[in-house]
Amino acid sequence: MNSWLTSLFARSPFGPIQEHQHKVQECAEMVPQIIEACLRQDQELLRRLVKEVSRKENEADEIKNHVRDQLPRSLFMPVSRGDLLQVLSAQDAIADNAEDLGVLISMRKMEPVPDEVAELLLRLVHKCIQVVRQSTEVVDYLGTLVHSSFAGPEAQKVLELIDDLDREEHEADKIQDQLAKAFFRNEDHFKPAAIFLWMKIFNKVGDLANFAEKMTHRVRLFMAK
Repeated sequence: MNSWLTSLFARSPFGPIQEHQHKVQECAEMVPQIIEACLRQDQELLRRLVKEVSRKENEADEIKNHVRDQLPRSLFMPVSRGDLLQVLSAQDAIADNAEDLGVLISMRKMEPVPDEVAELLLRLVHKCIQVVRQSTEVVDYLGTLVHSSFAGPEAQKVLELIDDLDREEHEADKIQDQLAKAFFRNEDHFKPAAIFLWMKIFNKVGDLANFAEKMTHRVRLFMAK
């Protein structure tokens, strides 16, 4: 009986979820390199980077599937299985989005981009990656939160991290708005197909921060239960 109880309580899902988030971050960290290769029109490097982000996304999927298969259904879980699956799903969306960006950017050889647009695009990319990194920091606190019963200084620290992440995501939204305006000021530089593709790319970049914010809001919700 003691052995059974020990194994029941010992199976924590938070380590694998943290492992998954770190692999997700690896996928996201490829995006600035992909964007920079595209802006430099380095097609050979771009192909390698797109292939690499796809490989990392596949690794993230393998971890995700393992977490889903092994996630305890026990009544003794400190957080509901459904809540944890929602966190995992939001993490997964970040990795999927990074891979989608690579696919979009490699669909056609892009024309040179005006400096004003390139500068704002890089600002947006780096701001969104900063938000993803902050979301990883939140996930890294999950084990500590369980031990503190989602209360006390540890919980307050996580709430502050999420609030700060929300502010950074809002800054990313503002940069994305500036980018769209700059792009249309220079739309004569682009062919119609390129305009359509770049707008999808801009949205995908912004979604990196959106999905990271969504994931941390899931954490906030189950902390409040």
